[in-house]
Amino acid sequence: MQLHMRHARTFLQNIRPPLNYVPLTKRLRAEVKRNNRCYSTSVDESEIAKFSRAASEWWNPHGEFEMLHRMNPVRVRYVRDMVARLMQGGEVQSASNPFAGMRILDIGCGGGLLSEALARLGATVVGADAGGDNIKMAQIHAIQDPALKSLEYRHITAEQLVEDKEQFDIVCALEIIEHVVNPREFTRVCSQLVKPNGLIFFSTINRTPTSYLFTILLAEHLLRWVPPGTHDHAKYITPNEMESFLTEAQCEPIDTSGISYNPITKQWKLLSGNGLGDLQMNYIVGARKLNLST
Repeated sequence: MQLHMRHARTFLQNIRPPLNYVPLTKRLRAEVKRNNRCYSTSVDESEIAKFSRAASEWWNPHGEFEMLHRMNPVRVRYVRDMVARLMQGGEVQSASNPFAGMRILDIGCGGGLLSEALARLGATVVGADAGGDNIKMAQIHAIQDPALKSLEYRHITAEQLVEDKEQFDIVCALEIIEHVVNPREFTRVCSQLVKPNGLIFFSTINRTPTSYLFTILLAEHLLRWVPPGTHDHAKYITPNEMESFLTEAQCEPIDTSGISYNPITKQWKLLSGNGLGDLQMNYIVGARKLNLST
């Protein structure tokens, strides 16, 4: 699905933070040092501690999360186009508010990069994270934009949301499943948060020699695009494993697309998933929650 250039510009403008955002002060940065406890069977405490230490960096576009800042428009565009294809008859309903009327969960939201983008495009968003420092930083950043009234952050796990009987039209679990203890169980829990016929999205990294070379040896140790230790190659998920997890969780996998980074242009782009090497590294999956009551 392609938008006209005017619609494309509107889309990009809407997912970006306003230009009048003020820098975070030292006092506000210090607030993220307060920790809370969050119950979960899938949370890896060492991973939470790792990302909490970098909480104040979430909204620095040239800091530790620069690659996520650059990837975010591609992730949002994929979700938007899949929603249009599967829930809106094949056409993006509105360039400025394609998620109007939808309730979306961003699980493992970190500092809120995806959450804010989805809220700016019309969704009612719950950003959830097991790291209290991450949530605090996300809240501090969102307060600066009065337009984000439909965005709520919670220091909570997926398991706790299930216990609270929460349900969403869409669940996004992007760049998180490779950081949990039990990815199969995490997928099952996340699927319980999706309404029947709703959509669920996962993005992660394939466990291949290519991904080890580029995401760990090059990105972490040689080029230092991300801090060393950010990833554990053994915890990467293959597309076949991801599809199996979703099927077991009563979800129907619909699409798997690669996400490729060009170090020269410093831009990410979607790949069809059908080409040679398309799924060797980063990829994103869209699935539908089955309605077993019909």
